[in-house]
Amino acid sequence: MKTYGALAEAFRREQVTTCFALLGDANMHWAGALADLGVAFIYTRHEHAAVAGAAAYARASGKVGCASVTCGPGLTQILTILPIAVRARIPLVIFAGEAPLHKAWYNQGIDQAPFVAACGAQYRALHDPKNMLAQIRDAFADAKNTRMPIVIGVPFDLQKQPWTEPNTPAPADQCRQPIMPAEIDQNAILRAADWVAHAERPIVLAGLGAVAADAKAACVTLAEHCGALLATTLPAKGFFHDQPYCLGVAGGYATLRAKAIFAQSDLVIGIGTRLAAHAFDGGCLTPHARVIHIDSDPQEFVQGRKAADLLIQSDAKQGAAAVTAALVKQVKWRTPEMLATAEAALELPNDQDTPDGALHPMAVIRRLADVLPPTCHIVNTSGHCAYYSAQMNKHPQDHFTVIRDFGAIGNGTSFALGLAAAYPDRPIVLIDGDGSMLMHIQELETMKRHGLNILTIVLNDGAYGSEVHKLRADAVSLDGSVFGRPDFAAIGRGFGLAAETFTQLDAVADSFHNFMSTPGPAIWDIHISDQIASPQILSAHAASTTATSRDK
Repeated sequence: MKTYGALAEAFRREQVTTCFALLGDANMHWAGALADLGVAFIYTRHEHAAVAGAAAYARASGKVGCASVTCGPGLTQILTILPIAVRARIPLVIFAGEAPLHKAWYNQGIDQAPFVAACGAQYRALHDPKNMLAQIRDAFADAKNTRMPIVIGVPFDLQKQPWTEPNTPAPADQCRQPIMPAEIDQNAILRAADWVAHAERPIVLAGLGAVAADAKAACVTLAEHCGALLATTLPAKGFFHDQPYCLGVAGGYATLRAKAIFAQSDLVIGIGTRLAAHAFDGGCLTPHARVIHIDSDPQEFVQGRKAADLLIQSDAKQGAAAVTAALVKQVKWRTPEMLATAEAALELPNDQDTPDGALHPMAVIRRLADVLPPTCHIVNTSGHCAYYSAQMNKHPQDHFTVIRDFGAIGNGTSFALGLAAAYPDRPIVLIDGDGSMLMHIQELETMKRHGLNILTIVLNDGAYGSEVHKLRADAVSLDGSVFGRPDFAAIGRGFGLAAETFTQLDAVADSFHNFMSTPGPAIWDIHISDQIASPQILSAHAASTTATSRDK
């Protein structure tokens, strides 16, 4: 056996069943050996897509994601997705190879560790065969425990050496020590109960930590006992989709009517969430509310702002249950009038008219919300169009994926690949913008080659949507933000996909039926107006203009 074969077996022992890869000299022998062991591969056309696909797969499956790129330029191509995975706390192990160890000069050689460290991820150089298998085991254990991406570098001349080490360490799952839950501070629980008792308009806000802890029932029970409304962060969207008194997502993507309700709150109980600035619309969402933070790692200050007033270190489910046990049940906001108000806050506005006669993006989303069943998995991306697709409220949390922790566009196609691999029997619907789609348009070929059931819906305004609206509002040149509408249907057909162009919405239902009845990927090019700015953009620009005027 060669060393690369032993390394491949070490990955397989860590229960890797799917790997996303783009091959090169430093990883192709290892990847071939891993495929021979029965691991399924999604071979992408760009390194970023491989790692981003693995990130979405990890988020969906709950496993440590596995990806592989070659050394040097293969590694530098992934320097956008690494900070996304770091900030989103997605566990990944990435086999990147390394330049030959015993060669004086190699064209693609580079000191890889500083690049990875600059992105906030960890780099592990495997140069000693005696320790390699244990280092791989530890990489998987650390990725799982810290929820961070770890990049492994093994010089490819070393990979080709005969394997002579007899010891095979036990996999990470067999070595992991059970984590004992922290004892909950009962004084903090009693203080929280007192705050809840005296609050008139509480809101329970759940994040992905509550999802991971299976804390939905505990959160709902807490809200019922303290008379609170329910809401989620954007990544946890859909967690309470079937519950009454739900305001949907908090933050900048909350509806205008929901924001009016949030603004009245005097107490927010954040459960299993980082209390990120976006979830509170930069502090504007609940300006008069105190915040209780129930989390395994609660924080008073988050992203440069005071985020919480009372910290309770606890698993989300246990913390919510502990606060509930200390309460006397109250009605408060849970009145028939508020039920009707909360339901109305999630109704999509019937926006139709546009200055240029092109489709209104909200009209498109209304139609898609009517046509796409909750059994489809929606991929929400970044960019201007993401506001609109985030308004779809019928899909449960496990059928709606948002990974946007670095603000980068261009990830939608890659995330769709990962979700299609995680859910092979589930139709995946990617809703993306034209600028974002063009960044990794080559992955349409990956979808076709692997026969993935992905419907890509491009909201095509012929521009970089966020930029064109900001530039237009500031009355400056739109050059560099307006490009004209590419023919995505023609591009899709060139890659072998079923493809359609829409300037009206009458045929959407029939076209979706065709997609569902025909295996394989498809792409829709929907022309929308570039004259309609989302409420989130309008609000952010108004706040920016006010701040600038105040500074002057």
